[in-house]
Amino acid sequence: MALELKKVNEENMEGIKKIYNDSFPIEEMVPFNKLVSISNDTDHLFYGLYDDSTLVGMNYLIVKKDMLYVLYLAISKDYQNKGYGQMAINEILKKYSSYRISLNIEEVNPESLNYNQRVKRKNFYQFFGFESQDYLISNEGVTFETMVINGDVSHQEIREIFYELIEHKLAWHRELNK
Repeated sequence: MALELKKVNEENMEGIKKIYNDSFPIEEMVPFNKLVSISNDTDHLFYGLYDDSTLVGMNYLIVKKDMLYVLYLAISKDYQNKGYGQMAINEILKKYSSYRISLNIEEVNPESLNYNQRVKRKNFYQFFGFESQDYLISNEGVTFETMVINGDVSHQEIREIFYELIEHKLAWHRELNK
């Protein structure tokens, strides 16, 4: 069992879109079509995750100089708890070993409705060596904790990524309202 990354294309787009829509709350989502339109081969990388010819997940990665930001990583509900998430993280860590790698998780707050899920998610990333930074960031009413490996990532660096994504989201809304 080996995980293969395939860029989003016409053939796999609907399957990846379903995984994306099933995996993230609306307030955490950049419109799918916008993600597709800004993805490229250099700094916005949008992949389907495959086991042989079976689509099992998706990820969206942003490269900024010596930093890799994991914007989205999701495994299809049908394939969760089968090791695909671990394989995806291992592939990222191997391919980007010289980069500072960061991601955001929902703040682990005991008052949240999905508290146990948040704890499990944080433990998952800690298993690979990710560590929490000493700041939180809020977007669309959701508070996130930044986790990193291979070096620190500043609050400002994360904010710049969020601002860029917010601008893409706003541009998409402006296009819809023309």
